[in-house]
Amino acid sequence: MCGHSTPASFLIPKKSEVIVPVSTEMHGNAVVVTLRWTDKRNALSAEDADVLTAAISVAGEEPEARALVLAGEGTFSAGGDLPYFAQLGRTLAPEEIHQTIYRRVQGIIRALRDCPVPTIAAVDGAAIGLGMDLALACDMRFVGPKGFLMQGWARAGLIAGTGGVALLHRIAPDLIWKLLAAQEKLTAERASELGLAEVGAPDAMSSALERVDALSYMSRTVLSKYAALGRCAAWPSDDNFDKAGEIQGGLLGSEDFRALTEKILGKS
Repeated sequence: MCGHSTPASFLIPKKSEVIVPVSTEMHGNAVVVTLRWTDKRNALSAEDADVLTAAISVAGEEPEARALVLAGEGTFSAGGDLPYFAQLGRTLAPEEIHQTIYRRVQGIIRALRDCPVPTIAAVDGAAIGLGMDLALACDMRFVGPKGFLMQGWARAGLIAGTGGVALLHRIAPDLIWKLLAAQEKLTAERASELGLAEVGAPDAMSSALERVDALSYMSRTVLSKYAALGRCAAWPSDDNFDKAGEIQGGLLGSEDFRALTEKILGKS
C-alpha cells in the first residue's frame, strides 16, 4: 500500500534496483498515480504499460482511498512510444503484435475498469492517442489550461488500438467522425463543450482533488458500487478490445506504417 505523505515508486525486478517513473501518493482521500516518463513525454511501450497497470492495480487497493487520480508529469501522455512500436512492426507478425497490444497495452485500460474506486483523469498536459484513450477510460476527466485531448491515432495511419473508438462512443456517440475529420486539439473549454471532460481550474489536478473531497462523504464501499454500475452500463465488450488489437496488429506491421515511421524517425 502507498503511504499518506511520501511518494512510493514501483520497482522493475532486475538484477540491480531501478526506480521506474510511476509514482503513487495519497492526497487526502485521493490516491494519485503519476506517469513520470518525462524524457519521452510519457509515451508508453508494452513494458511501460505493464508497470503502469501494476501501479494502478496496487493503488486502487489503498484502503483509505475514495478515488484514484491518474496524472502525468508535464505531459499526461503523448501516446504510444513510436520507436518501440515501429520496431514491433518490423520484427513481429501481426498476430504477435495483436497479442502484445491486447494482453499488455490494453492491460492499463482493464486496470482502470477493474479499479475498486472511481477513477479521474487529471489532464494538465497533452493527452494524445493512447493518452486520450487512458483519459476516456476513467470515470471522470478534468482538463486544465495547459492540457488538451487529441485523437491522434489516425495521423499515424492507425486505429485507436486501446479501444478508444468504443470508449469515446460510451461518452459521446458518433463524435469520432468529427474528431477524425478535424484532428483538433481539444482544449478544456472545447472538451467541456463536447461533453468529454470538465474544465479544470486553476488546473486539472486541483479540480480532481476537489471532486474527491466532495465525494468523500460516501464510504469507499458505496463509491465502489457507483463506479461499478457506471462502467457496467456502457463499458465496451471484450470482443471490441480484441478486435481493436487485431486490426492494430495488421496496421503496425504494414508497409505503409513502416514507411511513415521511417520518415518520422529519420531512418532510411
